Amino acid sequence: MLKLIGLGLCEAEDISLKGLEEIKKSDKVFMERYTSPWHGKKDLEKITGKKIEEVKRSELEEGSEKLMDEASQKDIALLIPGDPLVATTHIELLIQAGKRNVETEIVHSSSIYSAVAETGLQIYKFGKTTTIPLPQKNYRPKSPYDVIKKNKERGLHTMALLDIKDRPMDVSEALEYLIGVEKEKNDGVINKEERVVAFNVGPSGGRMIYERISELLKTDFPTPAVLIFPGKLHDKEREAMEAFSEEVR
Repeated sequence: MLKLIGLGLCEAEDISLKGLEEIKKSDKVFMERYTSPWHGKKDLEKITGKKIEEVKRSELEEGSEKLMDEASQKDIALLIPGDPLVATTHIELLIQAGKRNVETEIVHSSSIYSAVAETGLQIYKFGKTTTIPLPQKNYRPKSPYDVIKKNKERGLHTMALLDIKDRPMDVSEALEYLIGVEKEKNDGVINKEERVVAFNVGPSGGRMIYERISELLKTDFPTPAVLIFPGKLHDKEREAMEAFSEEVR
């Protein structure tokens, strides 16, 4: 059997009781952290008494046959930050398991997609999500800008995930990236005087700032974080964000 078990937001205490029990019953336990810098591995090993082997992205995407071979003979748990079915790769693992007649089980958990409700924005008013990449030589995709533009045209909020490939991307870096694209395209999508949301979930709970881009560019906000570009706001959404927002410091 292959079990996909969600780890929750950021630490071992976030995992569900069912998730813990399924880890304890598994013959072998793997963990991927390329989708989120989840920090509770050592604590989870102590709690469950299981050695957890970390796997790379390539081992799940190009080398999934090895995982399927093991799951056809043993109970294998794959631990995934957040909820296990947010990342497309993990849907592909379920498809591959079905083709191999390998039984599967899914243990859901909290993720950034539910946690952003702490901002006061209504979840059903979010449009397509985008990811802002860390700057690389000769690689500057404009797709995040385009996603924000299309969502705004429909009055929808945009959640922009910030890259963690080599390190967690800073909020100010992400905003500078988008400002650079704005200078190239000049479609009026990113304005330094508009208010956006910076949101982070850590061990002590969520942190949020709802402020002008010009102010966030000067703010040292904790990472990993997401940026939210509000669409058409309901009065209660605006009231909630202003009430929940921290002061810029």
